Amino acid sequence: MDPAIVVLLLAGAALLLAMVCMVMFFSGRARRSATPPVAPTEAPPAKPAAPVEPESPAREAVAEPAEPPPTHRFQAVSGNDIKQCLFVVLDWPGLDTNRRLAKLFREVNAHYDTKLGVYVLRDPQAGYKLTIANSSPPGTLPPIHEGDDQPIVNGVSILIHFVNKRSVARNPETLIRITQSIVAIGGHILDADRNEVSKEEFERLRQQAI
Repeated sequence: MDPAIVVLLLAGAALLLAMVCMVMFFSGRARRSATPPVAPTEAPPAKPAAPVEPESPAREAVAEPAEPPPTHRFQAVSGNDIKQCLFVVLDWPGLDTNRRLAKLFREVNAHYDTKLGVYVLRDPQAGYKLTIANSSPPGTLPPIHEGDDQPIVNGVSILIHFVNKRSVARNPETLIRITQSIVAIGGHILDADRNEVSKEEFERLRQQAI
C-alpha cells in the first residue's frame, strides 16, 4: 500500500479518537453540573449532660436514747448528795393517820433521831438504811410516837443514800414493804419531781436496780 495512504488513515483514526474523548469529557461535566450538590448532614446537637448530683453522705444511724429505768424518777439531788427519794402523800391526814404511822414505825423498829427530826430504819439483812422524813419542807417529822399532842403529818418522804443503791437492788423488799405499808394507811406515791407513780411502775422496782 502506498505509504501516503497509510499515513492519512492513521491521522484520521487519531482525529476520530480525539473527538470521541472530547465528547465523553463534555458529557461527563454536563451530568455533574446537572446533579445538585448534596448538603452535608448536620449532626444533631448534643444534649447537655445531666448534672451529677453529689452523693449524699449516708445518714448515720442515730441511736435512740434508751428509756431510763423507772428508778431514775426517784433520784433527788441536794447539793453534791444524791439520794433515792419517794414520797407518800396521805389522802386524809389526821389524828388517826398519825397514830397508824406511829404504830408502823414501832413495828419496823424505826428509831427517831431527835437532832434531825426524822425516823431511821436499819435493816441489817437488807444492808441499807431508810430515812423517813416529812414530805413538806423543812422535812422534819414530829415525834408522833410520843402521843396525840403532835402536829398532823400530811405525808412522808423515804430517802435512801445513793451509795447504798447496790444493796437496795439486791434487797428491794424492805423499801417496797415500808412504802406500801404507808400507802395502805391511805395515800399515794410520788416520785422525786412530785409526779404520781402507778402501782405498776412501783412494782417494777422488784426487777430494776435502784
